[in-house]
Amino acid sequence: MGSAFVAEILAMTAILITANLTSGSTNEPIPGLKFCTNTGVTNSFYVFWVPVLCFECILCSLAIWAGVRRSRNTTNPISVSNKIRLLDVLIKGNVGYFLVIFLVSVATAVMWGTLSEEWIEVPEGFPLAATVIAGCRLILHLRDAATPPQEETFLESLAFEYPMQRISVTSA
Repeated sequence: MGSAFVAEILAMTAILITANLTSGSTNEPIPGLKFCTNTGVTNSFYVFWVPVLCFECILCSLAIWAGVRRSRNTTNPISVSNKIRLLDVLIKGNVGYFLVIFLVSVATAVMWGTLSEEWIEVPEGFPLAATVIAGCRLILHLRDAATPPQEETFLESLAFEYPMQRISVTSA
């Protein structure tokens, strides 16, 4: 798994180096409108997302394989433990994570392949934000599955056993 990750990083680095060596940049792509953008970027720059999608496909296929293996395992439903629930959340989260990253990366690759070079920066932040959000949600779901249910403390039980009563003021 580590070697696949290193291969992804090396492929992305090679694509970025090649694209940066063959392109330029400008601070005024349209006369009168000043912002930095790339110039001379080929429409094949979308291949940057191919290594990402390949690595995510490997991770998703491993999660699906673990889910299939898990479903074939004949466990007694009565003996469901926190460890089994944690594994279910992990498999479900990895597949959901893959779907989010896959859709956002494909959308960005399509935009990079079809739009002109001044629009290349527009979709750049979406895959990064989606990766962080999906990863954080996966971690929070795992944390929720791993923590045992909390028992009610003495102070919480007091708060609900003695409800406040309405006080009415009567004139004498």
